[in-house]
Amino acid sequence: SIATSNLAAIQVTPNSPDWILAKILSHDKVLKTYKLIDEDISSNQIYKIPEKQVVVLNKESKWNRGDVVYAVYPDTTSFYESTVSSAPPSLNGYVMVQFKDDWDANGVTHEKAVLLAHVMKVPTGRR
Repeated sequence: SIATSNLAAIQVTPNSPDWILAKILSHDKVLKTYKLIDEDISSNQIYKIPEKQVVVLNKESKWNRGDVVYAVYPDTTSFYESTVSSAPPSLNGYVMVQFKDDWDANGVTHEKAVLLAHVMKVPTGRR
């Protein structure tokens, strides 16, 4: 069973490359749909979408250096492709990632700390 406080990555439009962070409000096992609310407080948009456009996030996931994942970019509710640079248990629920195409003026890609609960496998068909 799914705790309704769980976070999920949702694809608002089928087959879109865009995934956003949302909170699960309910799950209808018969209709195979989820009702969720956008984690972006300014939006508070409610979505009702099919299971196949929802990835329930698991903060217990274990990631290894070099894993390509989708992670929520800091201070946003959007998922972007990134590579795990380190995931020591000492980070206390965080993982260090480098986001694809996220370089500074000098062309350097800096590591960013992302909550484990905000990381998922690259969605099927996105690699």
